[in-house]
Amino acid sequence: MIMGQEWSGFEAVALQAATRESVREFAERLGVDAKTISNWRTRGRSIQPRPVTQQLLDTALARASDAEQERFRRFISGEESPGPLLEPRQDAGATGKEPATYGPDMLLTPVDGERAELRTPAGRFFGGTATAAVVLPAHQDRGRILATPMSSLRLDPVLRQSRRSLVVAVVEAEEGSRFYGVDRRHVRSRLMTSHDAAPLLVPSAYQLDDFSLAILWAVTNLDDALLDDDAVLATTSDRCTPLPGRLYSAPGPEIAAELSAASRMWLGSDFCARHILSHIGHLTAVPAFWSREQRGEEASTWLLFTHKYRYLQRTAELFATMKTTSMRAFCIPVDTVAASSVPERVLMQLTVTLIESFGIRVFVCTEPEYTAVPGFVLDADRRAIVASWLNTDDIWQVDLTDNRPTLTEFADAVGWARAHSILTPQTSYQRLQQLAEYQRLDWSWLMRRSREFANYGGAGFTQPRSRLLTLAGLDRACQFLADLEHDAG
Repeated sequence: MIMGQEWSGFEAVALQAATRESVREFAERLGVDAKTISNWRTRGRSIQPRPVTQQLLDTALARASDAEQERFRRFISGEESPGPLLEPRQDAGATGKEPATYGPDMLLTPVDGERAELRTPAGRFFGGTATAAVVLPAHQDRGRILATPMSSLRLDPVLRQSRRSLVVAVVEAEEGSRFYGVDRRHVRSRLMTSHDAAPLLVPSAYQLDDFSLAILWAVTNLDDALLDDDAVLATTSDRCTPLPGRLYSAPGPEIAAELSAASRMWLGSDFCARHILSHIGHLTAVPAFWSREQRGEEASTWLLFTHKYRYLQRTAELFATMKTTSMRAFCIPVDTVAASSVPERVLMQLTVTLIESFGIRVFVCTEPEYTAVPGFVLDADRRAIVASWLNTDDIWQVDLTDNRPTLTEFADAVGWARAHSILTPQTSYQRLQQLAEYQRLDWSWLMRRSREFANYGGAGFTQPRSRLLTLAGLDRACQFLADLEHDAG
């Protein structure tokens, strides 16, 4: 785009995304209303703003910073999406204000008529996804979101196809459009039993904000990767069962090369969980656990991998009758939090919540030197089970050791985490609130969104298709936070 040429709606909203202004701020600058910008978002390159607005867009681009102009260039050239999930327009949830609402310029790319494509970006392990969507106009009625289905919605090919898709309900408001997502299967079950003229009732819990987009980002990226590699994962996992006396095993490099980064995460964490469970019966006391996850992307595996949820259940059962509380330590440095988006911080928060829900006390230290400590299970300084699948040379690294220097290193790390944890209170409610403050997440917003998702469940919003994923951990974490709020009140 060169100043002086015609602007389309797509380029106009790309400039808004590049400058990271709110809809209201951008609309005021151009002398239009929020509905006009919403129309630009929806119609994209097929619409041009008025001549006077085009001149104001020229001026806005000329006054943009070098960084903003470079972002704008990448957006319109297609090098980067103008609405990355991991870079929201404002630090939503961190200021005590409502999180930013994400519209089509942030996530949705119009395809044809009411059809669109919802994209989530790549991450350190995630490859990025595209989900087909049907966009419907909606309105709010006494707190309810009512979407008007298309007359042929029951037969719409987007909803009839077997792959994942969403219905996105759009509510226009003076402050800008609000968007709500519903999983295809949830919509189809409603349509099959509803009256022909009945509107589609959409849970307000499924509004697209930092909380729901965190879930969408993790579920869709893991789901696509695991489905693509399902056959390889099944055969490889069967050949990599931990055996007594055999502490290290790994698939050949030719197998590892076939897998996506997310699938290697699954394979490594699955082997490590089975390795720990195969040896944990030899421990003589309640052990201390050390985890290597620092960011929400890798931490989301606790919320969504079926084997990790069962692992938490099993380890909690093993030590439930003992008087000593089990502990799990994380190292989450300050700069890691600063470099993480709000959705990633939400995923980390929900992960710690899930672990606490099993009666396991979580400690978090922040000193970056402890990020190099491998994952382990330490038995009162006498023996350690080593199990790492993050930041390793291979898909996993496992061991069972009584080496004194190694045990000393692990005991020192556990001792430091206990003594210098940022989570000092004695109750889960207070510890989780303290973690939210450390991550700059608004606690009241987090509690409200957790309660809303607990009431409706995650499956109605986005349901994984892979047999290796479950929403049980996510739903349990949301329910635990909701119950904590009730008990604290």
